[in-house]
Amino acid sequence: MKRFILVLMILLTTAVSVFAQVDEGLPKGRVTLFDGFENGNYWIWAGFDWDQYGTHKFSSGANLSMDWASEGRHSLELTMEPMPADKAKSAVWFYDGTNDLTGTRYIAVDIYNPEEYTYSIAAVIQATDSWKWCQTTHYQVSPGVHTLVFDVTKYTEYLHDVRRLTLTHDGWQETTRDTHIYVDNIRLIK
Repeated sequence: MKRFILVLMILLTTAVSVFAQVDEGLPKGRVTLFDGFENGNYWIWAGFDWDQYGTHKFSSGANLSMDWASEGRHSLELTMEPMPADKAKSAVWFYDGTNDLTGTRYIAVDIYNPEEYTYSIAAVIQATDSWKWCQTTHYQVSPGVHTLVFDVTKYTEYLHDVRRLTLTHDGWQETTRDTHIYVDNIRLIK
């Protein structure tokens, strides 16, 4: 049974990595900095108040940090509380503000994972008065520094009125202590 689960996990990881654009370089296009975390922090972590929208959110903080940065001096440290083995894990961090992202094809994000865990990271755009939920593919972020490129081309009809940009971790891996990852240099590619 353990061998079957191991083979299944390897197949799932391989299948996800086929579709993930991690560390493959940026697509061609005009690059605009969305947030480099050098001018303050406008990000919020979802806590117990978000539990009404699904499983408990294990996010516990979103703070500026000088511990790591892919550019400049600051990044955003995203913290999570311990995640028990018996339930799905979800952590959410978001930036609220009305933005016109018309023409954006991709959102690129630099991430540093200093932990021994692998995180499943996706970007979500919530748009228009109806807060339309537009979620990208999840990427498996192993320990180390990575650049993730989230494809938002199937949501072009909503990009003129983005109300919230969200980063999520959704997975099943148990963590036995508080953990964190760093995010920097969020770019829009048109």
